[in-house]
Amino acid sequence: MVPLNGDMTSFDPARVRAITPTGYNEGSFVFKRNGTYYFMWSENDTRDENYQVAYATGPSPLGPWTKRGVVLQKRLELGIKGTGHHSVVQAPGTDTWHIAYHRFAVPGGDGTNREVTVDRMTLNVDGTIAPIVPTL
Repeated sequence: MVPLNGDMTSFDPARVRAITPTGYNEGSFVFKRNGTYYFMWSENDTRDENYQVAYATGPSPLGPWTKRGVVLQKRLELGIKGTGHHSVVQAPGTDTWHIAYHRFAVPGGDGTNREVTVDRMTLNVDGTIAPIVPTL
């Protein structure tokens, strides 16, 4: 991570910081809600049924970050596997949030046969993200 200069395209290489949480693989995404920054990422490999989304919170886009844990993971009873590589959107003018992510296609998909899905994402009163329930 690095703050951009005023021109919004250049930066000071001396200010670059690596932020790699335990379990991090790819798909980082940051958003802000009520003064808290949320840093989310995918863990494990996209071809692994345990591909999942974890997150951390912090007071600024540069941290420091407190890892909060996994928030989206497989649901084997529904055949849902490999839930990761996401993006988050907020319905304009509301506190309604959704997460879009890919997973193994249902039924019979794998890490290369995937589908995109969208589910509701709920933030608790304390600012944590409630476990996201992947649906069909």
